[in-house]
Amino acid sequence: MIPKKNRRKITKVIFILSALSSFVSCHRATSSHQEMIDILQKLDKRNNSIGNAFRAEGKIAYCDSLLKLPGNEHNTTILLKKAQLLLQSGQEQKSVDIYKDISKRMDSTHLHNMLPGMALAYMRLGERNNCMLNHNGSSCIFPIKNEGVHKIKTGSQKAIEIYEEILKDNPDDLQSKWLLNIAFMTLGRYPKDVPKQLLIPNMGADTAYKVKPFTDMANDLGLDINGEAGGVIIDDFNNDGYLDIITSGWDLNDPMHYFQNNQDGTFSDLTEKSGLKGITGGLNIQQTDYNNDGNLDIFILRGAWNTHGFGNLPSSLLKNNGDGTFTDVRIVFLTPYADCSMG
Repeated sequence: MIPKKNRRKITKVIFILSALSSFVSCHRATSSHQEMIDILQKLDKRNNSIGNAFRAEGKIAYCDSLLKLPGNEHNTTILLKKAQLLLQSGQEQKSVDIYKDISKRMDSTHLHNMLPGMALAYMRLGERNNCMLNHNGSSCIFPIKNEGVHKIKTGSQKAIEIYEEILKDNPDDLQSKWLLNIAFMTLGRYPKDVPKQLLIPNMGADTAYKVKPFTDMANDLGLDINGEAGGVIIDDFNNDGYLDIITSGWDLNDPMHYFQNNQDGTFSDLTEKSGLKGITGGLNIQQTDYNNDGNLDIFILRGAWNTHGFGNLPSSLLKNNGDGTFTDVRIVFLTPYADCSMG
């Protein structure tokens, strides 16, 4: 006869095995790695819906649907909302185009109310064309000078015109005054060309504490990527004695990147070869040898910043296979938006 305390242990084991059996049967159709990729793609489509405060795409589509209604083609309220959303989604030129079109048929009162948004769109367009698309080691470093000065000047020039118009009527608008001075700085014209009454002095002055400036070496080292900031790990993932770099982006359509150290001061992007293509998203990532095989694995956390159910995203555990590749071993919690319920 089995002792009572042992019967309790056996009951627990049977319960755990039963739960695991249900879990495994639910995932038998595809490999864990490909299944995670499929889940992330489905979740990304869901996250584009109008209810997600962190994604503008769904709201843009909604604006487009309203503009297609009879008599709504030139609805100023909807168009202005779309212009703001396009700016949020990184489509600055389309945003500027809408503002320009609207400004042609607006009366002076409504035009004045629209000017701050229009100026900001031009500022962001200048940033896109220079700091991102023509990036160099001095881009986006304040105070803006030397190679950081914009070569494509249209965005900042237009912004200056608009901010000067805004400040005629409201000289105490500190936000517009600050951005006006920044726009002059991006053109290499601060402080000498800033109207005296609008000048914020000493913006380019050295700080009280002298520090040796850092140099942006990303482009020279093969590390220049664009994405929404997520996590970064610097560690030796192939056990060759040199530090490699792995990055993630917080948005669900942001890819991971695996940069292997070439042992000469440069890096190679081996993302696709490593099997990380399709593994997207991740505000936080960390290295851990979860199975004690001497190879560093990666744990990815997703979704915590989102609200209204959009943060209900699976985590990933990427097993380092020891051959330069990683496999998502599907250590995830079952949620309404992942695993079995996704089909």
